[in-house]
Parts: sequence; structure tokens; C-alpha cells
Amino acid sequence: MKPFEVRLSEKRGHKFVEAVGGKALIEDEKDVVDLIGVCAEFDADRIMLHDGILSKRFFDLKSGQAGMIFQKLVNYQIKTAAVVSRDQIRGKFGEFVVETNRGFQVRVFFDRQDAESWLLCD
Repeated sequence: MKPFEVRLSEKRGHKFVEAVGGKALIEDEKDVVDLIGVCAEFDADRIMLHDGILSKRFFDLKSGQAGMIFQKLVNYQIKTAAVVSRDQIRGKFGEFVVETNRGFQVRVFFDRQDAESWLLCD
């Protein structure tokens, strides 16, 4: 497993893993499976991904990386919040974010606190 920097938070009866970066980026499906394993290890069904753990390919919609990451997490029923900076949202990726944010399993946020509030609701 790559040396992802992760921490566990538990609030309002919910646990979530926060993947903040470190020396590694999510590059491929195996990395996503590793993060799913971390969620399982902590018995957490929610994850917050910070842009420090996301590669540049994530923001290039043509690469398919964002869709692959989100779909894999949805398949494992892990509620996912991605926290990114506003300047990373442009073009087709911006349209992808608007569409993604209409769903219930995955959302993209500009603010960590907003992401946490959404993760903890239900």
C-alpha cells in the first residue's frame, strides 16, 4: 500500500476516513482499493478526499480517473466527499462536478467544513 496520509474522525455517531495527501497520490484502481481497505479497517463507510491526494489526471475528465475513483467508492457504498480548490474546477470537469453533486453518494466541495457536514448528515 502507498503511504497515504489518512486519519479517522468520529462525530455524531459516524466514522469517516480523511485522506489528506502525504507522499502518494491516487493514481490507479489499486490505490482506490487500498483506500477502501483503510475504510474497512476502521469500520468507516465515509471518506473525505483532499486535493492533495488527487493527481492532475483526476481533474482531466478525458483521463477517466475521477469517474473511476468515484464509481469504485460508490460500488463499495462509501459516501465520498472530495475537497478541492475552486481554481481546479473548469471546463468539462466543472460540468462533471455539477452533475456529481446532484447525487447522494458523492459530492465535491470547496470547503472542508461543508464536506464534513454533508458526510455526517443522514
